[in-house]
Amino acid sequence: TSYSYCLVMNEYIQFKHLLEYFVSHLEWAVNQNPSHVGYQTYIAPIPNFKYSGQGYAGANIQHQIENWCQYGKDLIHINIDARGYTTTRCYMNWNWTWINVRPHWINTGDTYHIDSLFLTQEQGSNAKAELTRTLSELGLFDNQEPNDTLKDFFNTYKDMLESFNEKEEIQSYVQLLKANKNLILTGAPGTGKTYLAKQIAKAMGATSEEQCKMVQFHPSYDYTDFVEGLRPVKSNASDQIGFELRQGVFKQFCEKALENWVDSRKKPEEISAERIFKEAYERFTDDIRNGEIAGNELPLRSEDVAMKIVEVSDNNNIILKTKDSESEKTYTVSYNRLKKLSETYKDLKALDEITNIYKAVTEAIKGCHASAYWATLHYVYEHYVGKVTADATPVEKKNYVFIIDEINRGEISKIFGELFFSIDPGYRGESGRIFTQYQNLVEDTPFNNGFFVPENVYIIGTMNDIDRSVDTMDFAMRRRFAWKEVKATERLGMLDSLGADKTEAITRLINLNAAIEKIDGLSSAYHIGPAYFKKLELYQKNTGQKWELLWNYHLKGLLYEYLRGSDELEANMQILKAAYDLTKRDQAESDGEN
Repeated sequence: TSYSYCLVMNEYIQFKHLLEYFVSHLEWAVNQNPSHVGYQTYIAPIPNFKYSGQGYAGANIQHQIENWCQYGKDLIHINIDARGYTTTRCYMNWNWTWINVRPHWINTGDTYHIDSLFLTQEQGSNAKAELTRTLSELGLFDNQEPNDTLKDFFNTYKDMLESFNEKEEIQSYVQLLKANKNLILTGAPGTGKTYLAKQIAKAMGATSEEQCKMVQFHPSYDYTDFVEGLRPVKSNASDQIGFELRQGVFKQFCEKALENWVDSRKKPEEISAERIFKEAYERFTDDIRNGEIAGNELPLRSEDVAMKIVEVSDNNNIILKTKDSESEKTYTVSYNRLKKLSETYKDLKALDEITNIYKAVTEAIKGCHASAYWATLHYVYEHYVGKVTADATPVEKKNYVFIIDEINRGEISKIFGELFFSIDPGYRGESGRIFTQYQNLVEDTPFNNGFFVPENVYIIGTMNDIDRSVDTMDFAMRRRFAWKEVKATERLGMLDSLGADKTEAITRLINLNAAIEKIDGLSSAYHIGPAYFKKLELYQKNTGQKWELLWNYHLKGLLYEYLRGSDELEANMQILKAAYDLTKRDQAESDGEN
């Protein structure tokens, strides 16, 4: 498991003693039998033996395991409830968690005895087979070195703590993001900032591509990519090239988030009606694509020239043409505007009662070919809506997380434009509405009357602020984000996959970073992150050379760039190489000489 390589034997021995004490304590508390195998070793030597107490609260019972309870910075507490020694109120747990070792009791006829121990992450839990081991399997009270089963048991217990700590760490980032709406993760190269951003989004519930979108800024990235801009398009009807306003990736993302936000506040009957209309429209467009109704004539009530259904465009709009006219004309009916018209005129009867189609339709959806919209909606109502049913299950409000990797590699002012105002945490929602550069061309979107960032949108940026190839972020942008430095020592869990090399990798990383900080002009921002040491996986076959290969091909060049132009470049490089080569064993020998 992920911890087997980083433990020294005394931790396994320590844990074995702890388990033996735990069993002996409970057996003595229940049976008062001095012939129990653990009594003389663990119970008899303790003056004023405490039967019960809460170790996590600093009760004296904790002192009875003080020789075996400390594991690095982590502590195991013992908790015994005198009201029921054989109940779930007796357990050992990692400090401030519900990650427990609990006993499993069996009834032997005249009394109870512990036959096994199990691990659990719940306050009260039954033993699960995969996390349960008998006392015999664990080798308790056999007077031997810890066996492999006990080692695996302890490794699993530590893994559960590591997983808990990682979740706790992520939750601290989640709370920071929720409070500020915008967050920048900054730190030394290789600290896993991008991966961490994705983990934060996942913890926020943004697991789908619709809810979590990532882009990477670069010098060529601009406003048209991010917000909106004119793009060349080819007309299906005439094969001519024209220009069409297209939304950028962030504006598209915000539209999805806004749709969810609005839908989450609707009544069940509104939800049902919208789902019915959407399904009806999809069936309508499917039939056009399949050729079943393409060419059909739409019913018109006025004296307008008749129209026929032609096709469905790439963006799911309906293309109509005038029928049998001297000058054939093409009209486009968009889903968004048709849906908006359906919200005003909710059924066939309401449409038929309109006396002035042009006035009624344009008042509902502004400038358009009123007859085309009226006829299309009439056709959908008459042929599709009555055949569709839909449930009215409420829509759950979701979080939408937009990740901007390498945020300072782009020209921020150029990319965001007037969005500087709307992304401000204090102006989320309609209070931050702005008019974008192409607002006069915006149609058929929820942002017809101006753009704003919905309240359920969160932004995470990642950056390495010592990168010399990019500009620093200006103060106007900085104050709109919370800033959190991701330190190399906080991300050592990234090295779990290195197996037996993890301990040495951590030692070399810590030694090297300590040496970096001592060089004039450098600081913790110039640390080497754990991601660089994961490259050891590339050299697993070169067992005897992997550390030198990692230095020569991945670390040396980066450190050289850090020191480029300094007066003592070569001397400082030698200092850093010596620190990198100083393993834990070398450190111990050095300390002994001193």
